[in-house]
Amino acid sequence: MAISDYFKNSFETSNVNSDEQLRNHYYGSDVLTTQNQISTTLKRAGFKLMHVDNHYHEMLFTNKKVEVIVTLLEMSMYETGVAMKVNTHYLISFARGKKVIIDIYNLLDKTLVLKSKGSNYAE
Repeated sequence: MAISDYFKNSFETSNVNSDEQLRNHYYGSDVLTTQNQISTTLKRAGFKLMHVDNHYHEMLFTNKKVEVIVTLLEMSMYETGVAMKVNTHYLISFARGKKVIIDIYNLLDKTLVLKSKGSNYAE
């Protein structure tokens, strides 16, 4: 982890991220099942669901100092990618946003069937 990561307030996942922990996860389930499981998991983790956009497959969750935007990527009927952007509201974040992403992915990996991390799909 770079020194600058300790001061960043915004972290985002992608397919080709140099940090393997910040790569999109792909699950073997349809979009609706994945969306419901994400909603349930994040509510249990203390987040509040603020908005769901079913047209763009995006969900916004917040808690006291963190905002999480989850984007669902429908790859096929039974494969869904999960991308995240986390914004924190700290003067010095100590990479809390990255830790939030890792924790959320760990929770989702326990409840959904993980197919891959990162992908060869075009971004």
